[in-house]
Amino acid sequence: MTTPPEATKLANEANAAFVDEDFDTALDLYSQAIKIAPQAADLLVSRAAVNLKLDDFTSAIADANKAIELDPTNSKAFLRKGVACFNMEEFVTAKAAFEQGKQLDSANGQFKTWIRKCNAEIEDEMACEEGGAGAPPPAAAPAAPAAAAAPA
Repeated sequence: MTTPPEATKLANEANAAFVDEDFDTALDLYSQAIKIAPQAADLLVSRAAVNLKLDDFTSAIADANKAIELDPTNSKAFLRKGVACFNMEEFVTAKAAFEQGKQLDSANGQFKTWIRKCNAEIEDEMACEEGGAGAPPPAAAPAAPAAAAAPA
């Protein structure tokens, strides 16, 4: 499926805004392009990248999931989903996304790096749950409040 020229023009403007770190403008332009070409997975992947920059991880996941639905071979969609899930501390889900992306694009070293980061976080979580070395020390008990003087 080819993207309509007007959507491509908006996407090019959005790309320029993204490079200039004008993420709000990029988000608006990608959203306009997606309204014109809602089946263009690449536009959704690009908007997911903007949402990551804006720390809107829920929207990034939604865009990545829609892109995956439209094009299950788009490895960047899995990368965006994984990064968003990682930032939401959903490490098992993130790892699964990275592993799927790696299967599609084994030459992309980012997947291996992110999988390693997920493994470290998952190990830390398991150590904390087991009370192992990764667990934080117990909090000190709060001091008892001083007795108030009785009114005279």
